[in-house]
Amino acid sequence: MESSHEDRILRLTQSLERKGLYLVARIVVLALLVTILFFPSELRLLLGIPILLGVMLLANIALAIILLVDLLYSPQKSIGSLAVKYIYLTVCLILAYGLFYYVNANFLQPPGVHYTSTYGAQELEYDVFYISGSTYFTVGYGDIAPLGVYARTASVAEAFTGCLVNLVVLGKAFQSLRRLTGG
Repeated sequence: MESSHEDRILRLTQSLERKGLYLVARIVVLALLVTILFFPSELRLLLGIPILLGVMLLANIALAIILLVDLLYSPQKSIGSLAVKYIYLTVCLILAYGLFYYVNANFLQPPGVHYTSTYGAQELEYDVFYISGSTYFTVGYGDIAPLGVYARTASVAEAFTGCLVNLVVLGKAFQSLRRLTGG
């Protein structure tokens, strides 16, 4: 009997989890987040090493895919579990897009970002994550904007991704609530 498409996807992600990719990706994502929040000089060093930049980008993308597949195809145990996965997925996507904006600004289409005249100190290492977060949540303060076709295309894709993830998680939350209430 041939297995369904969903079963194959679930088996693949479970295989990645068993092989340790899930754990490694989680460690890399958490390390990057902690570095952004607490170690500014180390962040500049990490982002200055192309191989580490690539590893961080791939780890964020891999973890985001694993979490998204889990959200889409696995029944969620509780609303709390769903919330934790949503937060982790959101962080992964913001970091992944931020890393892409950094790559764009330094390698693909420098300078990569446009600052308005009222903007304070310019720190690209942090500003790319700020752009990513405000784009993901569709806030768009207007104080900084991506430049170039790659970054602008990525910003539209990121805004769409943010809306799509919110829609999926909201749908899963309603499914969980319906199961809990017996409806």
